[in-house]
Amino acid sequence: MRAGLTFKPVDRARAAELGARFLMGVLLGRVRIFGGFSPFGAAFVGAAPPGVQGIAAVLGVCAGALTAGSFAWSIKYISIAILIWTSVRFFAKGFPWWFPMADTFGVTLLIGAVYAWDAGWEVTATALWIVETFIAAGCVYFFDAALAPWSPGADRDRRAAHAASLTVLLCALMMGLSSVELFGVLALGRAAAAAAVMLAAYRGGSAVGCAAGAALGAAMDLAQGGIPFFTVSYALSALLAGVFSKSSRLVFTLAWIAASTLSVFWFWGLARWIPALYETFAASVVVMLLPDRLVTRLGFLLPADAPGFGFLKAREYARDRVELCAGAFRGLYDAVRAAAGNERDESFSTVFDRASEAVCRDCPDSARCWQERYVDTVDVMNHLIPVLKSAGKAELTDLPDHFTRSCGRTEALLAAVNAESKAYLTRLQYRARLRENRGAAFEQYNDVARILESLAGELGGEITVETGLERKLRKYLRGQAIDASAAVFRLRGGRLRAEVRSGDLPLLKRDEAWLEKLSAVLGVRLCAAEGAADPGRLVLLEAEPLAVRVGAAASKKDGEAVSGDRSVFFRTDEGVLYVLLSDGMGSGPEAAKISSCAVSVLERFLKAGIAPELALGILSDLMLLKSEEGLESATVDLLSFHMFTGQAVLYKIGAAPSYLVKGPSVRRVSGAPLPAGFASGKRRHGARVSLSPGTLLVMASDGLVTGRDDGWLRAELTNRGSLDEQELARRLLNEASRHGAGGDDATVICVTSENRE
Repeated sequence: MRAGLTFKPVDRARAAELGARFLMGVLLGRVRIFGGFSPFGAAFVGAAPPGVQGIAAVLGVCAGALTAGSFAWSIKYISIAILIWTSVRFFAKGFPWWFPMADTFGVTLLIGAVYAWDAGWEVTATALWIVETFIAAGCVYFFDAALAPWSPGADRDRRAAHAASLTVLLCALMMGLSSVELFGVLALGRAAAAAAVMLAAYRGGSAVGCAAGAALGAAMDLAQGGIPFFTVSYALSALLAGVFSKSSRLVFTLAWIAASTLSVFWFWGLARWIPALYETFAASVVVMLLPDRLVTRLGFLLPADAPGFGFLKAREYARDRVELCAGAFRGLYDAVRAAAGNERDESFSTVFDRASEAVCRDCPDSARCWQERYVDTVDVMNHLIPVLKSAGKAELTDLPDHFTRSCGRTEALLAAVNAESKAYLTRLQYRARLRENRGAAFEQYNDVARILESLAGELGGEITVETGLERKLRKYLRGQAIDASAAVFRLRGGRLRAEVRSGDLPLLKRDEAWLEKLSAVLGVRLCAAEGAADPGRLVLLEAEPLAVRVGAAASKKDGEAVSGDRSVFFRTDEGVLYVLLSDGMGSGPEAAKISSCAVSVLERFLKAGIAPELALGILSDLMLLKSEEGLESATVDLLSFHMFTGQAVLYKIGAAPSYLVKGPSVRRVSGAPLPAGFASGKRRHGARVSLSPGTLLVMASDGLVTGRDDGWLRAELTNRGSLDEQELARRLLNEASRHGAGGDDATVICVTSENRE
């Protein structure tokens, strides 16, 4: 029988964490400020978690204290570390979150009081001891926040606190590393601090670089106990070199070296100017050798840029220009309408004037009829007006006997009156048609003005830029080593839209859960926009809470090769679903051409964000202008369904009734009788319908039901069973053929709404 030993595999990640906490403890335990005080080691122990991680931190702080000063000095801070760890671990359970801070404050104050008493309560030492106590307690909060896991979905305040805490911890670690020197001239901590400030200025520009330079420079000066040389040097170098942050890394590095050399000559009298130059050179070499992907990933720690004031003013300027254009078109519309309104039709009396001029001028009895008996003659003519307007011409029997006996040219006069009446009615009809066409053309100016006013409204505030979410998105992408530009804003109605441009998008999409992670970053459920073909551009939209199922079926008129019906459905970026059905006048290719034109025009306007009422009015005017005889028209059946609010509106222009089915209830919805092309300038208002989840809407052309006999259709809808929308549409068409359909084209569209899973 042979015995053996079994070794448990080492958890490398856990071992790395323990090693990191130990090394951080060593560095923080070595930091000495104000000549002999070390608050950061105590703070690191106070913020340490329970278990072996905390033990590693305590051991690191004790090792750092032993290597940083005399044995008596080391015993003070070793005692503080052990007492803090013991008391926090023993009493922390059941106490509030601030207990480690209070415990660190109390232990540091108590142990420090012993040393202050031994020094005779000297004023300066006593004051610095109290300052050390407050620093130790305050840094417990910062170290704990810095080492806590970062969440992409954290709110703005937590993210700001996390960034500030990381800065405090980084400064403290650099201070501990600054006491480690190579060859007596190159301090590793100061070289690392210079490299960190360089990266901050290169990735974040002058503003971020100056902030980092002031913080890290102050930490280096505090560790040295001298005048603020490094504070000025780092901040000045970041300010000047940050101007070249958008240039190549070589240009930026040369600018940094030049600025750092300038600061050294500024403090020429200090003995540390030569080490500062060595440290600047070492930091420059490190920054130049770092791979691009690592530099991009390090940018994760920096705040993202927010849109500036110039962007907002440019947007206001564009809005003002659009408003001026809208006002110009509105003024043009008012002017032409006013001019058209001054036109007057000629009087019917001109018919008799022209007829008498042609027949009675050379008549010997003209003076007697048109002067002596003027009133009687005019009265006879006036009695002919209703006859001419209704019948189109007058007969001899329509004239009184006394007039026919006294007038020697009755037949010639009556023929002239009939001819002039026909010409007058033709002119009247032509002018009415011309006036209607002019009105349709003039209405286009009004429509353009309304479209521009809508765009001006969007520029003025309907689209809201989400700067906070933009920062979160950029920060997340930098954390994934993706250098990208990102924009996040809300469209009309409040739907969130995000756009990302980068050549590294394939790297983002390698993760199967990339969409869910971006949704967590922005705090809403996202979906990819349709039709985004650019591989370097990603467009994301807030997912609609409602979903829609659509099924359609169509059949041609008997004997026709082409159906005159056309239909389409699509969603807009604002989250509105449009279902459109058009039936061209007649059947065959000509009707198909008309309905295709109607569908194409409406689809383009609706996708451009134009309101349905305005788009339908433009379509009617367009059809009226296209057809000189006024015969080019098409019915329009349009459903607008907002997939965020659930609001549904049906617009019907000459279209067949639709049917709204909810449970056993079937409701018929009708609309305006005249199709598009017969009425100009009229804005169509839709009927609001309830399309709650589970409700079925059936839209159909007039070939489905003949007359008003829709009993069979209501029965089919009530007893539809478990058929899906596509199957139901086909079944309704089949049943329609059994009930006498086939004399016209027929199209059926079934729409059902439901909650998105």
